[in-house]
Amino acid sequence: MNTIVTKSAYLDITPKTRAGGVALLEQNRAAMMHWSEAETAQPRATPVAPAHTVYASKGRIFVERMMYFSLFVVLGASVYVFTQQHAWGGKIWEVYNRVYFLMLLGYTWFIFALLLVGERRKRRGQIYPLEGAQAVQNAKIAVIVPSYNESAELLYKAIRSVILADGNKEIMVVDDGSKDERGKQLMRAFARKFNVKLHFFEHNRGKRHALHYAVTNMINDADFVVTIDSDTVLDRHAFTRLIAPFADPRVGAVTGDVQLLNEKKNWLTRMVGAYYWIGLHIYKEAQSSLGMVVCCSGCLSSYRAKPLRGIIDEFAGQTFFGEPCTHSEDRHLTNLMLKNKWRVMFAPDAVSYTETPSTVRGFLKQQQRWKRGYVRESIYTLTYAWRVRPLLFLEILLWELTIPFFSFGLMLALMLTIITNPMFFVHSVLPAWLTFMVVRYLPMFFYGKRKIPGLLVYMLFYDVFLYWQSIYALFTVRNKSWITR
Repeated sequence: MNTIVTKSAYLDITPKTRAGGVALLEQNRAAMMHWSEAETAQPRATPVAPAHTVYASKGRIFVERMMYFSLFVVLGASVYVFTQQHAWGGKIWEVYNRVYFLMLLGYTWFIFALLLVGERRKRRGQIYPLEGAQAVQNAKIAVIVPSYNESAELLYKAIRSVILADGNKEIMVVDDGSKDERGKQLMRAFARKFNVKLHFFEHNRGKRHALHYAVTNMINDADFVVTIDSDTVLDRHAFTRLIAPFADPRVGAVTGDVQLLNEKKNWLTRMVGAYYWIGLHIYKEAQSSLGMVVCCSGCLSSYRAKPLRGIIDEFAGQTFFGEPCTHSEDRHLTNLMLKNKWRVMFAPDAVSYTETPSTVRGFLKQQQRWKRGYVRESIYTLTYAWRVRPLLFLEILLWELTIPFFSFGLMLALMLTIITNPMFFVHSVLPAWLTFMVVRYLPMFFYGKRKIPGLLVYMLFYDVFLYWQSIYALFTVRNKSWITR
């Protein structure tokens, strides 16, 4: 059984063996938060022109366009069926509904099967081999913290948690052209007192370029590279638990659990907490059973250093339709590890904490960026998974990427019925809709009963807002805006 770590486990890190480090941090907190620019000034690093190559062959661009076009074919076919729902005595519409239901049912049983495989391997002790486990725990970890216009308070909490976390680590912070001088002063204060490596970009270049610079210019002899966001707070044991799966030499990347610091703030954050839990403890846990987790979270992830160096140029030079990519770098880095036949795992006991947007507007902006990256990276997954990860290929092709566009006709019919005939919706359509939703999220009722209230809100929120964002993302996938900045 996994150890459940509460937020207080981080907030009250005061064991005697660590008292000196905590006291030193707290003693200097005020000084670090208001450090004089003159006292801490260091020569600003001159930005280095990217040395990576832009990867955009004509063949790859053609494949991307064909796959992208095929999604519009699925969407168009769904709209056509919607317009013909009364043709042939309604038989076409009936078949369409049955196919969609069978797709949902098949995906549910697929997830159940993966979860059972994972549970069986855990009971048999087959997750991580014992040999080499001690060497992994003593391995050197390079921790990279990219930062851009982060509040000084959040940045302080993030770097403080990294310093206090267990593990043989070196810490490096890359400022991606922030305009906030107070945050820069704080970074310099940490560098001066706790041996944190720093680099400053003159102008904002994006998170993937910050990661590229750190991996190629700042890391010395690390065995593993850990990346965290600058607003992430870590549990004390996060690093040691995160690198434990590397005892298996086939593992190339591991991602940790993400919990919300502000989950109890309002109904939206509670809903997001359930949404996160489903994504991590149901879907990533299931994918982890076969080492095919599709996305290592930017909040807390680790990579084997040698293969990471081998793919970092391709990562920084990613293109879509021949144009450089900006967001969703965590998903693409995971794709490259999977493409090179490395296993990617989920470590549920490696815990990190972050805050989610607490307003509907802020949350929808974040989700819009994520959904664009989801479409782009799912297309990329299909270009290689058929060769190296057949089950992952089927999951993305039949369910993850296809279902939102295949079900477009059903969603149109649902909205039209609610508007034109609400009583018919309540008596006839609502029971079918609830059946579809229960089938889709059935594993939640077995593995996450305490999250069911948040799930019920999420089910409604998804159909009203998030689903339509998926459709919008298909049409705007080439938009490179970060949106939330």
